[in-house]
Amino acid sequence: MKTLKLFFLSALAVGTANAQGVKFSADKPAAGSKVTFTYDPKGTNLENLTDIKCTGFTFFSRTNPKNAKIDLVKEGAIYKGEISTADSVTLVGLAFSVDDKKDEAPDGYILEFTKAGKVPAEAYLNKAFLYGLAGNYYLGLTSDPEKAIANYKQAFALKPELKKKNLNQYLSLEYKADKENGTKLINENIARLSKIKDPKEDDLSGIVGLYSLLKKKAQSDSVKTILLKKYPTGNYAWGEDMNALYGTKDFAAQEQKATDMIPKFKFDAGKKADADKLNAIYGILANASIQAKNTEKFELYANKVSNKQTRANLYNSFAWPSAEKNENVEVATKLSKQSLSLIEEAKNDEVPAYFSSKEAFIKSLDQSYGMYADTYALLLYRQGNSKDALAVQERALKSYTAIPPDVSSRYITYLIKEGQNDKAYIESEKLIKDGKATDSLKADFKRLYTTLKKEGTYESYIANLEKAALEKERAEWTKKMINTPAPAFSLVNLKGETVSLASLKGKIVILDYWATWCGPCVASFPGMQKAMAKYANNPNVVFIFVNTWQTEDNREKLVTDFIAQKKYNFNVLYDTKNAKDPSKFDVVSAYKVDGIPTKFVIDGDGNIRFKAVGFSGTDDGVVKEIDAMVGLLAAKESSK
Repeated sequence: MKTLKLFFLSALAVGTANAQGVKFSADKPAAGSKVTFTYDPKGTNLENLTDIKCTGFTFFSRTNPKNAKIDLVKEGAIYKGEISTADSVTLVGLAFSVDDKKDEAPDGYILEFTKAGKVPAEAYLNKAFLYGLAGNYYLGLTSDPEKAIANYKQAFALKPELKKKNLNQYLSLEYKADKENGTKLINENIARLSKIKDPKEDDLSGIVGLYSLLKKKAQSDSVKTILLKKYPTGNYAWGEDMNALYGTKDFAAQEQKATDMIPKFKFDAGKKADADKLNAIYGILANASIQAKNTEKFELYANKVSNKQTRANLYNSFAWPSAEKNENVEVATKLSKQSLSLIEEAKNDEVPAYFSSKEAFIKSLDQSYGMYADTYALLLYRQGNSKDALAVQERALKSYTAIPPDVSSRYITYLIKEGQNDKAYIESEKLIKDGKATDSLKADFKRLYTTLKKEGTYESYIANLEKAALEKERAEWTKKMINTPAPAFSLVNLKGETVSLASLKGKIVILDYWATWCGPCVASFPGMQKAMAKYANNPNVVFIFVNTWQTEDNREKLVTDFIAQKKYNFNVLYDTKNAKDPSKFDVVSAYKVDGIPTKFVIDGDGNIRFKAVGFSGTDDGVVKEIDAMVGLLAAKESSK
């Protein structure tokens, strides 16, 4: 019977490797070998779309993959690609996408690699991780607790020592798949661990975790007390203290906690693991000192951080708000300049384990350099040094693969200040054509139009540019149009009223998922407010804002105060917490949202026609995005 079960799992893996639109040149290649593959989007949700991209996620012994773009060559309707692997690879998963739209293949496109002709236990462990937790995020596959459980069992059978480390994740899936059987297994393991005469830290923390799975807080807290008493400086105690440090809002109290922690754990800065922990403590204090507006303390703690990238990031975190608000500019300029030097120095450091190659590491540093240089340029400009600001900004632009509109706008400001009007005009025109210009930039463009004595009226010229921008936007969104039934919902809003999707039938609904802690969500709201104002007199267009992933105990007060403070007139609905798993929210899960902000545009028949992920960069960009999607749907509705 055991042999048959193993055969079934092995056959399952082969089927997965060649599932749906992907065919690999080998089913179970040796680690370190090159593998070619073909991808046929026919029958997938990317069918008939162009410019398909592929990302490879390579797994080694642990469940944190390294990702890298895989170049595709198109031959007719088929795409071809190649995977190069290291000797330590266990698994590779492929993700295909067009912009924000993923190929949502239920089984995913996964290839196991062998060592000495056998699939290693870690490959099954990584598959369990994908099917049980992160596969949708990485690969667009459908979560499947039963598949995850089967792969965990296979991993444990091949390498029993993996079970102890992954026991809680495995049992949580057993509990999710079958509550009765899962409860039985969890209790059996609690009983087994409780019989150990001299339990190690991992044994006790395991019991704490298992009681937590059963939501038995009193029992969990009781064992936690024993654990912290027996291992006061262990990994569990460290995690508890770090959570407490991070959660402390009063800066003086936070400093005191850190002061108590450092001697308690007897860190040795010469050891990398201890140095990383010290960096984490000092990083928290440095960030907190920014909020406390204590420059002296910020410099004290940021300068204690030994990791160059982390320190550079801290310097930029201090410098950027100062640049935006034109405050404390002298100190901010000094720190911003140091952030650039640190990034350049970091290029000579050892490549961190979470990067797939030196090239990927350098690329990441270059991206950071571009962002930090943009900050430095603005600080120079604030001090009246537009010449150097322009030179730094030009260097920053070269570091971006896709230049954010606000970065381009600042570049144009520096060009104008330096009298380079012709170049500023060309760059401004590009942004307007792309639909990414702000009102301020349009005002500058109008002045440039007059100064450069362009022919014709400005009003007709800008109207033509904006028309071209909208047509371009609509053409792009036409490619992304989908047609899937929108999951029904019925949620309560800030006023206590119940709002259902069914009640909005016949209308175009813009559904925006957000949370107060989500920076891009908040950044997109002025644009969303502007879009709402534009459609205020159109009864067929409705805006709904679903607050989700907001886990604070005072959630309703946080949300209500935020909306009131910002003076938004949004219709905000509260997503409901899942009854079985309060860490999840019902409606956002039904819509398969991976990250926020995510907007859905639903037609009058209750079908999702568009999905937009992230913030488009400017208020006008948000309005253009909404205009394009609503315009396309309105045209279809009127043609019925």
